[in-house]
Amino acid sequence: MSSHSVSEVPALAVTVHTKEDGGSAGDLLGHGLLTSTATVLVPDPVEALANPWRRFVARISRSPGDGAVEVPVGGVSVAALDGDGITTAAAVLTLVWAEPFAVAAVQVTRAQLADALLRNHGDQWATYAELGFRVVPPEKDGPPDTWWLGAPESTVGVAGSAGGYAGGTCCSSRLCCKAPQTAAD
Repeated sequence: MSSHSVSEVPALAVTVHTKEDGGSAGDLLGHGLLTSTATVLVPDPVEALANPWRRFVARISRSPGDGAVEVPVGGVSVAALDGDGITTAAAVLTLVWAEPFAVAAVQVTRAQLADALLRNHGDQWATYAELGFRVVPPEKDGPPDTWWLGAPESTVGVAGSAGGYAGGTCCSSRLCCKAPQTAAD
């Protein structure tokens, strides 16, 4: 994590693309946010991001068109929530190498993430902004596709509660993998 405070770190625009021959970014698949220098979370991902045979590139910049860095994606996991009155999903992408921009040093617990997700009715962009992440949400063009509701469990882990979902995205993104310790721990 960065030693910069959240207010000092500029918001970063993150887009995810197919990887073209030669390694450059191809078709735009979605928008995301950095949860660490080597992890991107993509709210409401398109089905193509769950395809284990495709390769992806994350394009990261301080603002769209401002000296973007393209980083290959080494792995993808998808977590989903269909419960607590919320239907949403996220892809967590592990970058092949850490990106060079400073990332806000935000750490939250699973419970904080679950509570914020419930307060924001599943809107992950609003949730992560509330938690202190500097996000650049995309313009919405309609409700997200819920393709993952019919996906095999080996492809997408669908949780029935915000707490279960928070555990899946926290650990995958290195955001809040450890649960808070109790006095008995």
